[in-house]
Amino acid sequence: ARAFTGWNLAPTIPVFPYGRTPFEFRFDPADHDFGEKTFLGETGPWNGEDIVDIICKQPATARFIARKMYDFFVADEPPVPSWRQSEPRDMEAIKTLEKAYFDSGYEISAMLKALFTSDFFKSESVHYAKVKSPAEVVIGTLRMVGQHTGPEPGLFFVAMEPKYMGMDLLNPPTVEGWHTGAEWINSGSLIDRINFAAGLLGDTELPGVKSIIGRLMGGSDAVRPEDFVDGCLDLTGPLTVAEETRSELVAHVHSGGELRHGSESERQNFSQRTGEMLQFIATTSEFQFG
Repeated sequence: ARAFTGWNLAPTIPVFPYGRTPFEFRFDPADHDFGEKTFLGETGPWNGEDIVDIICKQPATARFIARKMYDFFVADEPPVPSWRQSEPRDMEAIKTLEKAYFDSGYEISAMLKALFTSDFFKSESVHYAKVKSPAEVVIGTLRMVGQHTGPEPGLFFVAMEPKYMGMDLLNPPTVEGWHTGAEWINSGSLIDRINFAAGLLGDTELPGVKSIIGRLMGGSDAVRPEDFVDGCLDLTGPLTVAEETRSELVAHVHSGGELRHGSESERQNFSQRTGEMLQFIATTSEFQFG
């Protein structure tokens, strides 16, 4: 606290009577404590910038940023409070990011470059290794079905959906934010997530669903059940589901009879069965991951 004495905001006048206040930083030497201070084992006449520099060069800082970055871009890590007891999911990946952090003089951009060009970022082992947040479930589904592409009636109610799934947007439970990953999923939120996605994906009048149906009809008049299921999985992800799950989906298509789209009645049946299949896919565990 002594190092940050003298840091203040310069009084400024808003451009408009009720507009935002354009805050500006001001350092007041008269209010600053220039005496010696000890912080993290280092002693000197530190100011606020010195404190930031001391924090930046700590190994714990590099580890924290690296794990946060890995958690956001690659695969779910345990909640931060358990990091003292839980090893990183991929220690070598974390060490790679830490090295980029120190080698670049604490540059986040260097860490991002190391991450996006790494083998671990592209590894199949981290496919579907992140549980979608409620916001991702809602926005991803809306984009898929082509609904609410701009301001229109009903948008307010859609904006409340993440809250029902456990994510009150812009209002986290604590300053730490939300615990992500598997903690997004419980018996109540899972039902909300599935019902929201399935309700939209089953509406064959929505433009995005119509587009999916049109692409599935793009080939021959008759569609094999295996190709139909694979096409639906591809157009909703692409998703790779467990072989047992795929077999169940294919068996369901077989039970409904031949899939054709030559006549008007066949096209209506094809559309109805596509909406049904998209709803089934929304109930798979793989749909909850991104």
